Amino acid sequence: MSVYESQHVEQPEPWVPPWDGASYAANTAHHRRYDAELLATLPLRRADRVLDLGCGSGDFTQQLAERVPDGHVVGLDAQRTMLDEARRVALANQSFIEGPVQRLAALIDDQDRFDVVCSRSVLHWVPWTDHPGVLADCLGALAPGGVLRIECGGGDNVREVAAFLDDVAAPFGPARAPWTFAGAGAYLDLVLAAGFRVDGGWVRTVAQRRSFTRDELLGWLHSQVLNAYEAALPAPTHAAFRAAADERIDELRRADGTYDLTFVRLDVLAHRPT
Repeated sequence: MSVYESQHVEQPEPWVPPWDGASYAANTAHHRRYDAELLATLPLRRADRVLDLGCGSGDFTQQLAERVPDGHVVGLDAQRTMLDEARRVALANQSFIEGPVQRLAALIDDQDRFDVVCSRSVLHWVPWTDHPGVLADCLGALAPGGVLRIECGGGDNVREVAAFLDDVAAPFGPARAPWTFAGAGAYLDLVLAAGFRVDGGWVRTVAQRRSFTRDELLGWLHSQVLNAYEAALPAPTHAAFRAAADERIDELRRADGTYDLTFVRLDVLAHRPT
């Protein structure tokens, strides 16, 4: 068993969305459709050591492990039910750490270094004020010349959904969207201030029209969005909030009859200097 399997640091934990691992795993198809594009721009060698920040239910983490058959992939996530799902699909060259990304420096060995630190569809859940510390910890976790690869929500990501849920939530209390969607310029400044180099890489935002059926949209909302949105609402209102979102879901139907959503991704490829 890897040292990572049993490692757990007792500290006050940052807030994380109250997801259920099995429900989340059943509703990630819209991310998986874009995995090949990201992997095509992620330089991986057979023996690389990779850290996946916010590994979630592990489906993307497993793909990383397939590409480093002589290496090792460590998945970090703050929720035990997510790690339960990730372990269920893991390969032999994987291990896991339980804890939030904000505690990265305390959760890995001081002497441990990775060739790649990757984070997929996670860091938009981290408050903006925590990002400088997370990036600094990523730099510290990388070997000289190592690669930082981030993809998460950015810019005006899912603006239709945010406006819809703000309106649905308004009768139940002060609405507060749970996301941090940074712009490319602001994030470039953070990446450079942390000590990374972006020559040969980039910090950019990319817009995508993602396909959803009505049922897929409901599945995504219930598994990944509504429960996080409820953090700003009084607990007795949660059931009514969900019922109202379900009742009004057809307001998100487009003129062409689809329930497709416009996602905007903050896309980062940077390097630790050698």
